[in-house]
Amino acid sequence: MGIDVQQPWLLLLLLPAIYVVVHWWRGQKQMPVSRKSVIAAIRTAVFCLLILALAGIQLLYPVRAETVVFVYDSSASIKDEQPFLRFLRDAVAGKQKEDQYGVVAAAANAAVDQPLTMNGQVQGVSVEVNRHATNLAEGIRLAQAMIPSNARGKIVLVTDGLPNQGDTAREIKLATERGIAVESVLFEQPQGDEVVLSSVQVPDQLYTGEEYTIKVDVESTVATRATLRLYEGNREVGTQTVQVEKGKNRYLFSEKAMNEGFHRYRVEIEAVRDTVQANNQAFAYTQVTGTPSVLVVEGHPGAAKNLVNALQAGHIRVENKDVALLPKELEGYKQFASIVLADLSATEMSEADMERIRTAVRDLGVGLIMTGGPDGFGMGGWFQTPIEEALPVHMDLRSKEELPTLGLILVIDKSGSMSGDSYGLDKMELAKEAAIRATAMLNRQDEIGVIAFDGTPWEVVPPQNVSDVKAIQGQIGSIFADGGTDIFPALQMAAERIKTMKTKRKHVILLTDGQSGREDNYQGLLEQMIGENVTVSTVAVGDDSDTELLEDIAKWGKGRYYFATDGASIPQIFSKETALASRTFIVEKPQVPEWTGTGDWTGLRQPLPMLRAYVATTIKQTAEPLLMSQDADPILSRWQYGLGRAVAWTSDLEGKWAPDWIAWPGNSRLWTDIIGWTLPQISPGRWQVETKLDGSEGKVSVSLPKGEKLPQELEAVVVNREMKREVVRLKPVAPGMLEGRFSASEPGSYLIQVTEKANGQIIAGQTAGLSVSYSPEFGLPQDGAAQMEEWLAAGGGTKIADAKEVFTGKLPAKWETQPIGEWLLMLAACLWPLDVAARRLQLPEQWWARLSGLLRRRKTGAVGTEKTERAEVFARLGEKRDQRFQHDPQARPGESDGQSVQSRPQAERSGQALPQSKGQGKRGAQAVRPSKDEGEHGAQAVPQGKTQADQRKAAASPTGKTGASHQTGSTSGDGQQDETINRLLAAKKRKQR
Repeated sequence: MGIDVQQPWLLLLLLPAIYVVVHWWRGQKQMPVSRKSVIAAIRTAVFCLLILALAGIQLLYPVRAETVVFVYDSSASIKDEQPFLRFLRDAVAGKQKEDQYGVVAAAANAAVDQPLTMNGQVQGVSVEVNRHATNLAEGIRLAQAMIPSNARGKIVLVTDGLPNQGDTAREIKLATERGIAVESVLFEQPQGDEVVLSSVQVPDQLYTGEEYTIKVDVESTVATRATLRLYEGNREVGTQTVQVEKGKNRYLFSEKAMNEGFHRYRVEIEAVRDTVQANNQAFAYTQVTGTPSVLVVEGHPGAAKNLVNALQAGHIRVENKDVALLPKELEGYKQFASIVLADLSATEMSEADMERIRTAVRDLGVGLIMTGGPDGFGMGGWFQTPIEEALPVHMDLRSKEELPTLGLILVIDKSGSMSGDSYGLDKMELAKEAAIRATAMLNRQDEIGVIAFDGTPWEVVPPQNVSDVKAIQGQIGSIFADGGTDIFPALQMAAERIKTMKTKRKHVILLTDGQSGREDNYQGLLEQMIGENVTVSTVAVGDDSDTELLEDIAKWGKGRYYFATDGASIPQIFSKETALASRTFIVEKPQVPEWTGTGDWTGLRQPLPMLRAYVATTIKQTAEPLLMSQDADPILSRWQYGLGRAVAWTSDLEGKWAPDWIAWPGNSRLWTDIIGWTLPQISPGRWQVETKLDGSEGKVSVSLPKGEKLPQELEAVVVNREMKREVVRLKPVAPGMLEGRFSASEPGSYLIQVTEKANGQIIAGQTAGLSVSYSPEFGLPQDGAAQMEEWLAAGGGTKIADAKEVFTGKLPAKWETQPIGEWLLMLAACLWPLDVAARRLQLPEQWWARLSGLLRRRKTGAVGTEKTERAEVFARLGEKRDQRFQHDPQARPGESDGQSVQSRPQAERSGQALPQSKGQGKRGAQAVRPSKDEGEHGAQAVPQGKTQADQRKAAASPTGKTGASHQTGSTSGDGQQDETINRLLAAKKRKQR
């Protein structure tokens, strides 16, 4: 154990503290020394305690345990984790009981797989990380954070030696500077013949009819035959059979730009000798300038026929696609200037298609138009979808109280099969989301109830008004999947509960994915419900559902039957069915829409024709209404959404709801204006955009023309394959050059929209792309051992080969600290009242003397000290006397007798036995018994109990004359000795004081 002071310079305060105590001592001349000693000792102790606490004194204990964190390379280049687990088990088997270890999995990111533990049982690596790259630096940083600052730490890297992200050497150096040892063990992976398609190069800008060359770069570790295939989008446009040589190869494709728009090219290679297939394709992008085209998607054939004719009359190219043939990549929408959704139901479009369209409008500047009809807007189930977010109207009816009330009962299957489907979707969660959407579409005066069933029905939400939506949605969220399937009891409960609802319209929606017996009287129950004006619709989910029974229930219940191949469309089905059941969304009231006076479309300034029906919606706050109904519903509205523009026309295009508009002479001009308004209005920038992959990051570079001023604001919006967007602000890095970086660790396509802004308005834009064809883990094989030696040497790490080298106990010493400043402060606080008591209390002087003696650690007391000092003085005088007798032997008997008689009282007074010579020891022990020589002279020893008179009489007798003379001299000498001793003792006491 040791002691450490965090701020040792504060110990200099001891000097003024000592000065204060000494100064006080000298000033207290009237106070007794013993009392001053006690007070001075207390104050000195208080000052020392306070100063030590202020200086941060702490105790140090040696740390004996080792803390080791294993950083395991979990990237895609590591094909088998069993060697690592064996190494880990062998290493942990050699640790001491108090040692602890942890495991970090490192790939493109790092995560803790095993927190620090002393448990010797090793588990397999289970944490999920992004395996598309190797970032050991991130793993080392996380491992450092796991090791306490006072621990004897070590980081062991288990890798193939090929990191491709981060600065591994720098992180190793930082760890070693912190006192953490870094070691690495190499696990090389088996390698085979490899052919890698490195890159595809296409001109960034092309014109219609222009011929161009596509360059394809291939690298290989072996000479082999291969086939190259070129695709424009998903259409194959070229193929070559080539001989691939060992090393770098380049091949060319000659093509002609035929279709305008933004195009993606893909090249694939199929080699005879190859090991990894993931690195056999690459991508490139180009923009072909030409006449813009409009994509039209119809809900049913002929839904947009009149619009197509009007656009073609205005020399606008139109491409009509079925919803199933919509582009499955975001760049596929960039070739269209605008998209029209004509009377299309949301149930026919996947959520992913909706997300791609919404992203194309917001981030790529593509236009969007939705038109009404029986399946348009709220009637088509577009409520709370990405498409609704992009449009200028809400699909539900807000701030409308005078509407026919709806009573809705949702009967939801909660059997065990609802927990998931073949597509990995949780049908139970989607069903709950659908029920929550249905509650959001209802008004406060409507009523709702929810029943969940398996083998038996469970009333989740009793029939009630939709006043507390959050509480109802919370109850719906408590449903969980479990049990079997029995439809009839649940439907019977719904029939009973809906009777209690006091609404004008009543409807039941039944959803299930299972089978149920037909022995119950479904038809009789449903005929009874129809007699009470209750309709029933059914939703069958998946091929395992009893579609025949559900179709019959919908037919008997005068409702609609829906079949969903998977659970993804359930929310849209519930939204659509809720809108249909309410029958409030379609407004059939012949009227002439009112122009609001806004907008620059000249066709609206003419007399407008009659409109017979439309779908009611709610205008968004920042949208611009152009035509409004008599009920203040938007008929025609528009707004800016991100980089794109969107328009909503709530009537139809076929002529069923607006036949007068089809025959109106201004119809073609109006739709030409509408489509033209949605076309991208951003002019191409005068700058050039380049993209490049730099490690795990994408780099966007914009070069300005010579002499061009820097733009006020230049930014890039990056969208990946999962429709995740990242906004990157481009900053100047050189004269006429701006640059920005974004994360590109995942393989796939990245669309980049660069826009220039001035005073908050977009004035120019350009689209570019970057493709990460495959993970860097699948590149050409490299020498991992050599690279490991390089970054270990640069960072100061060491290489090991055996698991026994992990827990060796040879790490640098570390100390664990225990601060004691608080304890010292408490002790000082306890001593301070004693100082006050010592100054204020009037205690006897003897008490202070004793206390002073204790403080000086003189436990024997003042009396014992005096006796000891007297004995020391007598011993010295006896030695001098013996030296004198050696020169005068005749004087010894008498002097001895005199000393024997005279010194006894002196010794008795001092309380100490007289020191005696060898010849005198017996006499002292036998009470001064007379010797033989003394009997010859007639001298008698004084027996015990004799009085002083008897002694004087014996001294005066003739036989004792010689003894008397000696005794008289001895008495005189003893008196002088006593005086000398008293003087010496007095001087010593004064010195002590």
